[in-house]
Amino acid sequence: MKNIWEIFRRDIKRIKNNVIAMIVIMGITVVPCLYAWFNIAASWDPYGNTGNLKVAVASVDEGYEGSLIPLQINMGDQVLTSLRSNSQLDWVFTGRKKAIDGVKSGKYYAAIVIPKDFSSNMMSIFSENIQKPSITYYSNAKENAIAPKVTDKGASAIQRQVNEVFVETISDTVITAFKAVTNVADQDGVEAIAQNLADNLNQIGSDLSAASSTLSSFSGMTTSAQQLLDTTGSFLKETQEHSKNTTDSLKKVKKSFSGIDETVSGATDGVNAAINSGKEFYDQMSEIIDSAFSSNSQSADDVAGTLNTLASRVQKVIDSYTSLKSAIDEINVGNNAQLNALKGSISGKLGETIATQTELRDKLKSTASSLQGAADTAVTDKAELDKLVKSSADSLAGIKTDFEKNVKSSLDELGDSMGDTSSNLNLLMDRLDEGVDGVYDLSTSASADLTQINTALNHSCNLLNTAAEKISNTTGKIGEMQQSGDFSQLEELISGDSNVIGEFLAAPVSLKTNQVYKIENYGSSMAPFYSTLSIWIGGIVLVAMLKTGVSSKCTEGLKKVKPHQEYLGRYLLFLIVGLLQSTLICLGDLLYLGIQCKHPFLFMLAGWFSSIVYVNIIYTLTVSFGDIGKAVSVVLLVMQVAGSGGTFPIEVAPAFFKAVYPLLPFVHSMAALRETIGGMYGMTYWTELGKLGIFLILSLILGLLLRKPVIRMNEAFAEKLEETKIM
Repeated sequence: MKNIWEIFRRDIKRIKNNVIAMIVIMGITVVPCLYAWFNIAASWDPYGNTGNLKVAVASVDEGYEGSLIPLQINMGDQVLTSLRSNSQLDWVFTGRKKAIDGVKSGKYYAAIVIPKDFSSNMMSIFSENIQKPSITYYSNAKENAIAPKVTDKGASAIQRQVNEVFVETISDTVITAFKAVTNVADQDGVEAIAQNLADNLNQIGSDLSAASSTLSSFSGMTTSAQQLLDTTGSFLKETQEHSKNTTDSLKKVKKSFSGIDETVSGATDGVNAAINSGKEFYDQMSEIIDSAFSSNSQSADDVAGTLNTLASRVQKVIDSYTSLKSAIDEINVGNNAQLNALKGSISGKLGETIATQTELRDKLKSTASSLQGAADTAVTDKAELDKLVKSSADSLAGIKTDFEKNVKSSLDELGDSMGDTSSNLNLLMDRLDEGVDGVYDLSTSASADLTQINTALNHSCNLLNTAAEKISNTTGKIGEMQQSGDFSQLEELISGDSNVIGEFLAAPVSLKTNQVYKIENYGSSMAPFYSTLSIWIGGIVLVAMLKTGVSSKCTEGLKKVKPHQEYLGRYLLFLIVGLLQSTLICLGDLLYLGIQCKHPFLFMLAGWFSSIVYVNIIYTLTVSFGDIGKAVSVVLLVMQVAGSGGTFPIEVAPAFFKAVYPLLPFVHSMAALRETIGGMYGMTYWTELGKLGIFLILSLILGLLLRKPVIRMNEAFAEKLEETKIM
């Protein structure tokens, strides 16, 4: 230990006795701090001085005048107006050509040109063909590396400002229009208008429901009509059969009257024959009735069954007419008097028809029932039938007498026309057959058409019901809005200042910045990096200006000086000068530059400890490897400048620097210094100093234990360099 202090004492004595040596030591001490101070001062507030960066602005915007929206706007002029009060950059307002030429020549760092269709494209949002507006930005990246980044921010700010101005202007216009509508609505009140709207919607919903009911009734009516057409078709076929029987009878009449041209008696005989034929018909009917009531082979149930079959057929007709009448009764024609009268008339006639058919049905059923009843009743019915048959026969006899007395004189004329009449009857019956066939085909076709009509009516009915339901829901929502007071809230909202509302819509969200560790200026943020860098540079200057090896003259008179004693003895000189360097650097940061620092003493302590570690690393490398050690120290310096995260976050650095980041001494020194500037967090400060101390331990191991074999290798390397006579 004595030898260590003696070597150090002798070094100090030699410096004190040599003025030049003292000046050199003073220079070595001062130079590193100048590097730190100049860089910190130069970067004190660079972003606060961007107002000196010249950026050209040119606008050729032709503006916009709306035909639908009452708005005249020139966004280009508004941008220029807003930039005149913006001191973020040195805006130079000029023409388009001069702006572009200025960027090319380096007169301007950047240029912003607003095109002539800028406003019209902005307003194309209200048209079918939307065109996105654009601002042309020109940048000269050759002039400076950082300036384009700053001007890029300025261009982005203009883009953001244009968006805000556009939204604010449009919102102001829309709110003004809303206020005009509100002023008109205030004459009767918004709630009164809403109530009228609800009433009208209710009326529309009722009308749609009524129309749906009407269509439903028509649908039922078409169904009934279709059933009626089917029944009519059956009856038409039966009518055609009866027409054939009638044709046969007419043929008999024609034959009976064929001899009317010969004699009157022949005509009389023909008429008598016709009447006798009718009488024979009634006689045969009487015989049939007698046979029906007296024959043991034909029961009354058979006759009753026939009558019941006929009654069932009549019932089908009754059902068809009843369905048709019900469908007509259900038609909702509102307050139309004419339609109501027509509906009542049709319904009344249908009712009379139904009553007649019902009476016929009941008569048939009652007759069938009487045939199935007691024998006495059946005998009475037979007597009445016989009486009716005899009365019919007597009537025919009376008709015969009247014919002979009154009609005979007309038989001659009748005979002349009978031939033509007979021919006409034949033609009539032929056409009757054709007509019945045509009507039957028509009823079949109409039945098919009614099926399609019925389907369409049902579809329309469903659509009307859906529309009525939606209108009912809308009416309910309007009622809820009235009860909740939303109308009054809307009226209160748009009654405010349209400019304020426009500004809010343009920027509805404001950013509130809460800096956890606030740094007052950029220079204070960069102080840890430049201070650490200067301390390392100070160590390199030391090994460049001072000898690391201890000569034999320095150890004269000392007993058994060992290598580790020489190592530590000379290191004390390097340590003291290094501490002087770090003291001057850190005190200058605090007192001369006035950086922000919440813990000044800890700031000084971190600087001192960093100097101890850095100087030892550089000293050990130089002692162990000579000039190679000095070169390694410079390489470490360059590597730490790029990979310690002093200027940019390490996350944006290449993968290699991310890998070596924890192994660099700068990282831990800067972390400790930042704690003292921005504020302490837990044990971070002491943890970082502890990590930095690991590098000191490794360096001491190399200098005290591993230096001997390295020295032998270094001596051989130095001899080879000496042989070159240039190194």
